[in-house]
Amino acid sequence: MRFEELFIRINEILHASIQRYKEGIIGSGSYSDLTLSQLFYIEAIHSLGNPSLGELAARLKVSSASASVGVRKLLQKGMIVKVRSSEDRRVYHIGLSRLGKKLMEAEARAFSDFIANIRRALSDSEIDAVERIFRKILDRYQ
Repeated sequence: MRFEELFIRINEILHASIQRYKEGIIGSGSYSDLTLSQLFYIEAIHSLGNPSLGELAARLKVSSASASVGVRKLLQKGMIVKVRSSEDRRVYHIGLSRLGKKLMEAEARAFSDFIANIRRALSDSEIDAVERIFRKILDRYQ
């Protein structure tokens, strides 16, 4: 297998592993109908904490109107909650519901297990080599 094919295959394995964890935690019903865009919204909300609609739109680089539509769909699916700000009653903050939090927990667990499996497959010197390679790649993209 060539470098590109290996990289693609590792990426596929990671995503399949995360998918299995999410379905195992949440069940295929609640999760299976989420779109990739909705997953980006959930991940952005998770990383931002409890953002306002404007903060979420800025993070996702979409208009406030588009973010509003995305938020509405996730509210309907029970993945997020919307809470009025105590400081400014005109502002709402968006947070993850119990279901949304379980989804993010499943993703974190899947990623941790994936990394643990890689560590078990490699020697200490191989892990050092991979770390050097990853640092070099990250330096290129920063």
